[in-house]
Amino acid sequence: MSPLEFISTLSDWLCGATRVVIAGVGNTLRRDDGLGPEFVKRLIGLSGNIMVLDCGSVPESYVGPIRRFKPSHILIVDAADMGLPPGSFKLVYNLKIPGVSISTHSLPINFFTEYLVSQTSAKTALLMIQPKDTTLGEGLSTEVEDTVNTISKIVRDSLRKLYSG
Repeated sequence: MSPLEFISTLSDWLCGATRVVIAGVGNTLRRDDGLGPEFVKRLIGLSGNIMVLDCGSVPESYVGPIRRFKPSHILIVDAADMGLPPGSFKLVYNLKIPGVSISTHSLPINFFTEYLVSQTSAKTALLMIQPKDTTLGEGLSTEVEDTVNTISKIVRDSLRKLYSG
């Protein structure tokens, strides 16, 4: 997916949004697996009916606060091995995702997203970014850092536009 395609797809997905949760998932001590928490750091300070959460590697611990927020839309950002070049990304609405490996979490992301939908009835999407390196260590690879910077700016701009009129 190109950034231009992402802008259009994100805009369509956000249509009708009243309360938005952006949840970053991942382990910052496993290099690119920490892209979710790094992504949401770039969104801190957004105003309006937006909840930005760093869910770390145990996103299931955040179901309660998300449910109490009563979101209309939930965007989960996570690393996913899709067999694509590092930094590639997809925005997925179908939460049954075959052929995607996300093995660093205590609960598979599919279970988490399906449970969120059952608890909130929110329109839920998963922004998956292909990692390059998930070995022990800190910091993102250059390819993933570039994608996180570009896509988080698009999300920030889209949310600002949504809540500015």
